[in-house]
Amino acid sequence: MYDIHHFFTPILNQFSEFDAHSWYLYPIATLAAAKELRDNSDLPKNIENLNASFDRLQKISSDFLTINLHGRKYGRKFILALQERLDNLSILDYNNQMRHEILCEIKLTTADFITHRQFAKKQMIKNAQEFYKNEFTQVPSTLIYTDTECLHIENCSQVLIQNYLRHIEKTA
Repeated sequence: MYDIHHFFTPILNQFSEFDAHSWYLYPIATLAAAKELRDNSDLPKNIENLNASFDRLQKISSDFLTINLHGRKYGRKFILALQERLDNLSILDYNNQMRHEILCEIKLTTADFITHRQFAKKQMIKNAQEFYKNEFTQVPSTLIYTDTECLHIENCSQVLIQNYLRHIEKTA
């Protein structure tokens, strides 16, 4: 079994169901990602929509980290439910009501959520520092730890990484 540390941009980097490995997910919010999300949503190309997209991206990242504190399985359920809901919508459609619906779906309460909010905001800063410390320049990026080494992968989706791991496990 591998420990996998995956840096990703919520909504831009799609996920499938997770395999048996230990996945640690670290959302990264950048202006470049916000611009891509704005453009993918066919929103007018102005600073207001860029700022709004960046704000939502940070909110989603912070919400994910807050939920993740209740357990990584909750974080994974949240991100999968969110990407399903936003499939044909704009990032600007993400709001407190949608978050509340997802929290109910994964059986967490808003009170549970609010308890850890400040910690999650600090964690976002640490995630960005760790991302740059590992000299990553593109998202998604991944560190895969084995007993003896660390594999550094950049610009590769979660699905491709899972397929790669299945392949090397078959040939081992």
